[in-house]
Amino acid sequence: MKNRITNGLSTIKHYYMKIRSWIILIFIVLFYACNAISQEEVINGVLEVPENRTNSNSRTLKLAYKVLKAKTADSSKAPIAFLYGGPGGAALTLEGFWAKHPLRNDRDIVLMDQRGTGASGANGTEVGEAMFNIARQDLDIDAEIKMLKVVFSKCKERMQHDGVDLTGYTTKENAADFEDLRKELAYEKWNLLGISYGSRLGLTIMDDFPQGVRTAVFSAVSPSGTDYINDHYRNIEQSLLTVLRRCENNKDCNTRYPNLKERFIIALEQLQSDPMHVEYEGEPFIVNTQDALLMVTVLLYNRPSIGYIPFFIEALENRETAVFINFLKGMEHLYKQVNWPVNRNITGYDKLPFYDEAKMTESLQQSEILSCLATSSNLDVEIVKHWHLPNIPSLKTKAVVSNIPTLLISGGLDPVTPTSNATETLKHLKNGYEVIFLDESHSQFNPCFFQIIEEFLNNPLQKPNIECSSVRNSIEWYIYSSEK
Repeated sequence: MKNRITNGLSTIKHYYMKIRSWIILIFIVLFYACNAISQEEVINGVLEVPENRTNSNSRTLKLAYKVLKAKTADSSKAPIAFLYGGPGGAALTLEGFWAKHPLRNDRDIVLMDQRGTGASGANGTEVGEAMFNIARQDLDIDAEIKMLKVVFSKCKERMQHDGVDLTGYTTKENAADFEDLRKELAYEKWNLLGISYGSRLGLTIMDDFPQGVRTAVFSAVSPSGTDYINDHYRNIEQSLLTVLRRCENNKDCNTRYPNLKERFIIALEQLQSDPMHVEYEGEPFIVNTQDALLMVTVLLYNRPSIGYIPFFIEALENRETAVFINFLKGMEHLYKQVNWPVNRNITGYDKLPFYDEAKMTESLQQSEILSCLATSSNLDVEIVKHWHLPNIPSLKTKAVVSNIPTLLISGGLDPVTPTSNATETLKHLKNGYEVIFLDESHSQFNPCFFQIIEEFLNNPLQKPNIECSSVRNSIEWYIYSSEK
């Protein structure tokens, strides 16, 4: 058993060293890189915008941006504006990744930390650590909600005392910020590249400022007006069940990890009455049902980590606490990399108006795996409702109708933004195209993904060749010889 745990620890540690930066949910971080590039190749700037454009007395925000100039100095191709996800992620952390990317060979890449994130006036940066410390404890959901409300209340009171106008932190204001940036940089038009929440932001830009958009590429599509909250657990479960069926249909995986669904259900039920105690970073961490579900959701976010889900379930079943130290590192990274005040503010604005408690309860009661949550309050909903200011108008429910050439890309295993989001969005885009990577998840970053994007950017009115997306990529299951 000791050798088995050591083997698992070594592999999981190596795994997290490679992909820990892909961990953000919801909004998930896609790549993290901090390699510097020479100042001759980058423009560093600050964009000044009103905090609330509907208030004539609004204070001014300073938003940090970077332009990574095209490597071909005389290129006349329209630039790419990268729209980060979350909401609450800081785009400037990806400078190193985009600096070396082939899309930059002949196009400027524009990055900007959205208002309230990163270097653009981030507030409440301590909330993530407080959330992680609350997760350390063995609390039921209602008790966790109570403690989180205290944290968010103090944060909101402090921000309002400092003069922060929370009604200005919305997708519509974010969209106006990027339009102001386009004008500041004197670009006639640019190409939008949005990931997850960035797709919703991009669709809003297309709707409000179509004159400045040449093309749009959206991955992990998250449009406004969808039943994101209501279908949250349903989407996670469908993704997980698909993964477990794939293991069952794979001879090696099924031989090594049989009956995974039943074993996971039993392990979750055991956690409810007997949570697992782990020593993490010198302090106790008590892994309960909601912690385990968060960890497995994180693993569902991209194909490399999906291959570790059978190992995760077995480690949970056998209470292999040493293995969970590395899973907790990913969980901590998640909590600390998102700006949660911005996340909760925008979620309340974009998604709360469409929440249906009865529909959520019904979906949980019908669940094969997650029915253990059916009698509990929804933590995210309660915190968003607690934070949300009722005088913020809702995003419109109607779909964005546009002639702008748009490419929508989805992963067949995505636990957060299912392919149906893109399919429904596409119905209203006259010059829209859809690509589905059946074996990818929330993050589809791969050579084929960027090959299709580049072809589309060069010929946006011609259907791109998506043949490479049909090449199947089997999940690489983590299979090792167990020691009895």
